[in-house]
Amino acid sequence: MATTFRSQLSVPTFRWLGVNGTERILPAQQSENVTISGQTDTVRLDVSEDAAYMVTGGQTVIMDIHAAQAYLQTHLQADAGEKIRLVQLFHGETVCSRLTVDLDDLAEVELVQIYLRGSDTVSDTEVHMNGRKSAFTSHIGYLQDEESHLDINLNVIQCGKKSVSDIDVRGVLRDCAQKIFRGTIDFQKGASGASGAEREDVLLTDETVVNKTVPVILCAEEDVSGTHGATIGQLDAPAVFYLQSRGIPESEIRELIARTKLGGVIRHICDAETERTVWRLLGREDADATESES
Repeated sequence: MATTFRSQLSVPTFRWLGVNGTERILPAQQSENVTISGQTDTVRLDVSEDAAYMVTGGQTVIMDIHAAQAYLQTHLQADAGEKIRLVQLFHGETVCSRLTVDLDDLAEVELVQIYLRGSDTVSDTEVHMNGRKSAFTSHIGYLQDEESHLDINLNVIQCGKKSVSDIDVRGVLRDCAQKIFRGTIDFQKGASGASGAEREDVLLTDETVVNKTVPVILCAEEDVSGTHGATIGQLDAPAVFYLQSRGIPESEIRELIARTKLGGVIRHICDAETERTVWRLLGREDADATESES
């Protein structure tokens, strides 16, 4: 019997806006958890089918997600004082991903997610910052074109005293691509002294794209600091004209601008092999992995 995958906004708004959530039907069979713990080196995972992972202990995990169709489940458990880095590169066709994160006292988690094309990608992330002075940082980048569809839901729940969250999203939409980003920072009781920030910078290169950005801050505690903002823009006509006057075709200009936008996220991967993979997928076969663009 099939199961239903749901990704929902933490506090629903008007239904006609079409941003409250989405759902997909998945096969009934679920993968068994593979536990990754206590590794001293970077762990690389090749995800080409349904998979489930449990990550514990301070380490770096890199997931190359290129499945034609898959359901990915990942749980990060950062215990007291531990640091975990998770890098997820999405370039499959139809992928549903559910990521849950738990942070204890003084724990730190850095999440880097890059979404490149894909006909239908749904990513649902829920972060529980229960620990005192815990820290969560997220760098998200995306390039969607043709008729691709990307749905990202990120819900950060801060309960820990003096916990800190920071969400940075950068992306490019072109052709007839569609994207929804729901970013929620939820300050709950007990999170006194906590702070959180979220930003999205999206470039729309064609009038036929559909972009929906939903930044949300919820607050049940008085002594907290939360900020959110979004910058949505189009190609700068004078800049395009200047580059064309230097003999650069418009198609190459679009690629250059897209790479520049994503470069600020790619530099956070901090793994030469994965960076080379991303640059190749972006059309730079000769990319130097040590090169950073912002």
